[in-house]
Amino acid sequence: MARAMWKGLIALGKQTVAVKMYSAVEDRSIRFHMLHKKDHAPVEQHIIRKDTGEDVRREDIRKAFSLDNDTAVILQPEDLDKLVPPESRDIQLCRFVNATVLGDQWYDRPYYLGPDADEPSYFALARALETTNMIGIARWVMRKKRYIGALTSINGYLALSTMRRADQVLKFAEIEPASNMKPLPNELKLAQQLVSSIEADFNPQLWKNEYRQRLLKLIEARARGEKLTPVKIKKKAAQVSLADSLKASIAAAREKKVA
Repeated sequence: MARAMWKGLIALGKQTVAVKMYSAVEDRSIRFHMLHKKDHAPVEQHIIRKDTGEDVRREDIRKAFSLDNDTAVILQPEDLDKLVPPESRDIQLCRFVNATVLGDQWYDRPYYLGPDADEPSYFALARALETTNMIGIARWVMRKKRYIGALTSINGYLALSTMRRADQVLKFAEIEPASNMKPLPNELKLAQQLVSSIEADFNPQLWKNEYRQRLLKLIEARARGEKLTPVKIKKKAAQVSLADSLKASIAAAREKKVA
């Protein structure tokens, strides 16, 4: 059974819903130990002075923000400690918005929320979000940091995703517009055919982390004293028109379905 990483209370008016937070994603990166090339002795990183190369203790380090090439504001640890928000278990629901108003660019990291005490209230809230297609905008403090997030419902259970702030999300107006945004009728038709030709149910098991698999295979082979043959890189195909590219993609998709 998964272990909860945090507990909180969803505050909705005068009513509260006790929840447990679980991570919805897992970092599957492969971690390496750093060794010296000569004798494989373990090595570690140190913080040193740039001018002398001497080691610096962590308690002797101060943070500075550069104003220009010659001036910086130096902050003391006690200055930063005063900015840490007070601890709280409350998840404050600020408002509800329609699920369609938030695009992917607003979401950061997802978490599952499980019931902790009053299960009827928990499942009632999850059901209400699901039937109304609404998202609750929430604020909470966790591990000395204030978050803003989106409370949603997934398969009858609550989920909470941290969100990016307004100054982190870029607008399309800041991206250089295309010279010709309107596609030709034949290109649009071919694109629609391509979408239909590879339409299928979502199956995330089909998309593996190929680099991670090759890396694990390499580690296992080296552990057995073997060597692997390098993967040959396919040559990049010559550029063709969008119409020709779409036709080739549709044909390939149809052949794959037949096979």
